[in-house]
Amino acid sequence: MVVVGLGTNDFSTALNPGEQWPDQTSLVTAYKSAYQGFLDKLRTRYGPATTIVVSVPEASGAFADAVRQVVQDRNGQGDSRVRHWNYSDPALDRLGCDWHFSARDHRLIAGKLGDYLATLPLAW
Repeated sequence: MVVVGLGTNDFSTALNPGEQWPDQTSLVTAYKSAYQGFLDKLRTRYGPATTIVVSVPEASGAFADAVRQVVQDRNGQGDSRVRHWNYSDPALDRLGCDWHFSARDHRLIAGKLGDYLATLPLAW
Protein backbone atom coordinates (compact mmCIF):
# COMPACT_ATOMS: atom_id res chain seq x y z
CA MET A 1 0.00 0.00 0.00
CA VAL A 2 1.31 3.40 -1.01
CA VAL A 3 -0.64 6.58 -0.31
CA VAL A 4 0.29 9.67 -2.29
CA GLY A 5 -0.85 13.21 -1.63
CA LEU A 6 0.97 15.63 -3.91
CA GLY A 7 0.32 19.06 -5.29
CA THR A 8 -2.11 20.53 -2.81
CA ASN A 9 -0.58 24.00 -3.21
CA ASP A 10 0.42 23.64 -6.87
CA PHE A 11 -2.66 25.51 -8.04
CA SER A 12 -3.11 27.86 -5.10
CA THR A 13 -1.60 30.94 -6.74
CA ALA A 14 -1.98 32.59 -10.11
CA LEU A 15 0.70 32.11 -12.75
CA ASN A 16 3.11 35.01 -13.01
CA PRO A 17 4.84 36.38 -16.11
CA GLY A 18 8.03 34.48 -16.84
CA GLU A 19 6.87 31.13 -15.48
CA GLN A 20 7.40 28.16 -17.78
CA TRP A 21 3.66 27.65 -18.28
CA PRO A 22 1.91 30.27 -20.39
CA ASP A 23 -1.48 29.46 -18.89
CA GLN A 24 -3.33 27.28 -16.38
CA THR A 25 -4.13 24.64 -19.00
CA SER A 26 -0.46 24.05 -19.80
CA LEU A 27 0.36 23.88 -16.08
CA VAL A 28 -2.33 21.26 -15.51
CA THR A 29 -1.10 19.26 -18.53
CA ALA A 30 2.50 19.33 -17.25
CA TYR A 31 1.33 18.40 -13.74
CA LYS A 32 -0.62 15.38 -15.00
CA SER A 33 2.34 14.21 -17.09
CA ALA A 34 4.71 14.51 -14.12
CA TYR A 35 2.22 12.71 -11.88
CA GLN A 36 1.96 9.84 -14.39
CA GLY A 37 5.77 9.62 -14.43
CA PHE A 38 5.84 9.49 -10.63
CA LEU A 39 3.25 6.71 -10.60
CA ASP A 40 5.39 4.84 -13.15
CA LYS A 41 8.31 5.03 -10.72
CA LEU A 42 6.17 3.80 -7.84
CA ARG A 43 4.85 0.95 -9.97
CA THR A 44 8.41 -0.04 -10.93
CA ARG A 45 9.61 0.12 -7.34
CA TYR A 46 6.68 -1.66 -5.65
CA GLY A 47 5.32 -3.87 -8.44
CA PRO A 48 1.92 -4.39 -10.04
CA ALA A 49 0.30 -5.98 -6.96
CA THR A 50 0.72 -2.85 -4.81
CA THR A 51 -2.32 -0.65 -4.35
CA ILE A 52 -1.54 3.03 -4.81
CA VAL A 53 -4.02 5.48 -3.33
CA VAL A 54 -3.87 8.97 -4.80
CA SER A 55 -5.41 11.38 -2.33
CA VAL A 56 -6.76 14.92 -2.57
CA PRO A 57 -8.32 17.22 0.03
CA GLU A 58 -10.63 19.09 -2.34
CA ALA A 59 -13.77 17.84 -4.05
CA SER A 60 -13.13 19.89 -7.20
CA GLY A 61 -10.87 22.49 -8.77
CA ALA A 62 -7.89 22.34 -11.13
CA PHE A 63 -5.78 20.22 -8.78
CA ALA A 64 -8.49 17.79 -7.70
CA ASP A 65 -9.79 17.39 -11.26
CA ALA A 66 -6.27 16.77 -12.62
CA VAL A 67 -5.60 14.07 -10.02
CA ARG A 68 -8.94 12.40 -10.72
CA GLN A 69 -8.05 12.37 -14.44
CA VAL A 70 -4.64 10.82 -13.74
CA VAL A 71 -6.32 7.97 -11.85
CA GLN A 72 -8.95 7.52 -14.57
CA ASP A 73 -6.21 7.37 -17.21
CA ARG A 74 -4.31 4.75 -15.16
CA ASN A 75 -7.44 2.69 -14.71
CA GLY A 76 -8.24 2.99 -18.43
CA GLN A 77 -4.78 1.60 -19.19
CA GLY A 78 -5.54 -1.47 -17.09
CA ASP A 79 -3.93 -0.46 -13.78
CA SER A 80 -6.93 -0.95 -11.50
CA ARG A 81 -4.77 -0.85 -8.37
CA VAL A 82 -4.42 2.93 -8.58
CA ARG A 83 -7.26 4.40 -6.54
CA HIS A 84 -8.58 7.91 -6.02
CA TRP A 85 -9.43 9.04 -2.49
CA ASN A 86 -10.95 12.42 -1.77
CA TYR A 87 -10.90 13.41 1.87
CA SER A 88 -12.66 16.74 1.59
CA ASP A 89 -14.40 17.46 4.87
CA PRO A 90 -15.91 20.69 6.19
CA ALA A 91 -14.55 19.72 9.64
CA LEU A 92 -10.96 20.34 8.46
CA ASP A 93 -9.95 23.63 10.06
CA ARG A 94 -6.63 24.21 8.21
CA LEU A 95 -5.32 26.13 11.17
CA GLY A 96 -1.74 25.09 10.53
CA CYS A 97 0.75 27.62 9.20
CA ASP A 98 -0.44 29.29 5.95
CA TRP A 99 -3.67 27.26 5.77
CA HIS A 100 -1.93 23.88 6.14
CA PHE A 101 -3.64 21.13 8.08
CA SER A 102 -3.56 21.37 11.86
CA ALA A 103 -2.65 18.47 14.18
CA ARG A 104 -6.40 18.00 14.69
CA ASP A 105 -6.87 17.82 10.91
CA HIS A 106 -4.15 15.19 10.62
CA ARG A 107 -5.91 13.03 13.21
CA LEU A 108 -9.19 13.42 11.32
CA ILE A 109 -7.54 12.57 7.98
CA ALA A 110 -5.79 9.54 9.50
CA GLY A 111 -9.13 8.21 10.73
CA LYS A 112 -10.75 8.79 7.35
CA LEU A 113 -7.84 7.06 5.62
CA GLY A 114 -8.19 4.04 7.89
CA ASP A 115 -11.89 3.88 7.07
CA TYR A 116 -11.18 4.13 3.34
CA LEU A 117 -8.46 1.48 3.40
CA ALA A 118 -10.84 -0.88 5.20
CA THR A 119 -13.06 -0.80 2.08
CA LEU A 120 -10.28 -1.99 -0.24
CA PRO A 121 -9.54 -5.64 -0.99
CA LEU A 122 -6.11 -5.65 0.63
CA ALA A 123 -4.17 -8.70 1.74
CA TRP A 124 -2.12 -7.41 4.65
